[in-house]
Amino acid sequence: MELDLRNVVYLFFRLSPIILVGYFVLQSFFNSDIKGLFYLAGLVMTLFVTILASRNEVFKKEQTAYFCKGMTFGNELISYIPLSQTILVYTLAYIIAIIKEYNTLNINIPTIALLIVLIISDLIWNLRNNCSGYLNILASGLIAFTLGYVWTSYLLSTGHDIVFFHGVSDANVCKMNTNNFNCRLKK
Repeated sequence: MELDLRNVVYLFFRLSPIILVGYFVLQSFFNSDIKGLFYLAGLVMTLFVTILASRNEVFKKEQTAYFCKGMTFGNELISYIPLSQTILVYTLAYIIAIIKEYNTLNINIPTIALLIVLIISDLIWNLRNNCSGYLNILASGLIAFTLGYVWTSYLLSTGHDIVFFHGVSDANVCKMNTNNFNCRLKK
């Protein structure tokens, strides 16, 4: 693989969903909790539904470019719907459900902006390189957002501490003076 801009962008977009999932799983591992496993369980269910939906003839499109192939099983693609979009949109829905529950939009704007940039960039990459059509990308977004939001809402409704990014709002912040921390905690 030659080092040019197209190859670097290709590598970035192929690895960004893996890096994102790796972040959640490794953070859970290093914090010695199971939050990453619940994120991963919802993602696996969402990917499974996406792969099953892609078996419909409506979504099947012959992809000739090597960089469009993604994962294959034998000579057949695992999914005709872009799984990178599914992972990114699922993660966005996961975070939005938590933000809505705890009303933490103000402190999570950079996270949402980064995910939206990744989603739009991956969408443009798929369309410009003729890797997926509009229908496949729309199906990916609908499946991933719906299942991600429903799964996270379910996790939040259990009342257990099994989701990331919970409970820290603008009211719960610490500020440092010259030598002291001043904290406010609201319940």
